[in-house]
This record gives sequence, C-alpha cells and structure tokens, in this order.
Amino acid sequence: MVAFPMIKLVSLAMKQVSKPLAKRIQSLAKRNNFLRRYICMPPAQLHHWLEINLKMRSLGLGNPKKVERLSEDAAVELGAEMLGEGIVFSVAVGTIVFEYWRQSKKDEQHEDIQTEGIKQLNERVSELEILLEQQDARIREMNRIVVALPTGSSSKR
Repeated sequence: MVAFPMIKLVSLAMKQVSKPLAKRIQSLAKRNNFLRRYICMPPAQLHHWLEINLKMRSLGLGNPKKVERLSEDAAVELGAEMLGEGIVFSVAVGTIVFEYWRQSKKDEQHEDIQTEGIKQLNERVSELEILLEQQDARIREMNRIVVALPTGSSSKR
C-alpha cells in the first residue's frame, strides 16, 4: 500500500523535473553548434515545410512551388522548442508505460493468487469426494452386516 503513493509521487516529480530539463536542453541547443545544425534545425525545417504545404492545400491554393527556408535563428528556436516538448512528451509516455506495466504485474500477481486459491479449493473438494465415497462404502458394509445379523427376537422364542 505504501508503494502506491510513492510511485505516484516519483512520476509527478519526473514530470516536474523534465520541464526545466527541457528548457536547459533548449538553451544548450541554441549555444552548441552540433545541436543547432544536426538536432534542432533539420526537424524545424521539415516541420516548417510540412506546415506550409498543408496550409496551402487546406486553403485550396495548391502545392507551393518552393517553400522558403526558416532563418537559422528561427529554425534553432523552433527546433529547440520541439526538442523540449519531445522530452516532456517522452517522460509522460514513459511514465504511462511504466504505470501500465506496474499495474499489469499487480493484476497478474492477483490473478495468480486467485488461481492458487481455486486450485487449493478444487484439491479440497476432491479430497472430500474421496472421503465421502469411503464413508458411503463403510455405511453400505455396515448395512450389509446389520441385515445379515440374526434378529434377537426370533431366537428367544
């Protein structure tokens, strides 16, 4: 019972920690050239290209001939924001998956306990059936002996 609140508190703490961590990674991505060029900018440019194409199609303006690329600063800003949101989302998904796994293990243990209880009850019923058959056989044997006994009233006359 004590583990339940602790797990909830840990998952809540992880969610709360992931937000500042995401902000920190965003600021690091803005300063680090490798993160800027290879982690932040490509997804941001792809996002921008998809967004423009979808907007043009939804407005009925057809496919754009060429989509202007975002400026480097705008791409880094958008990419860093996407990275931060991805981290928060990943932590949330991880927490949900962990909770699902934990709950399924708990349900499995509960089911195992119930299965063991049913097995023990079935064994006990089988033992009682055997005992009942033995007692039934003894009663039949006693009835046979009683019927075979000479009656006391006929021998005294």
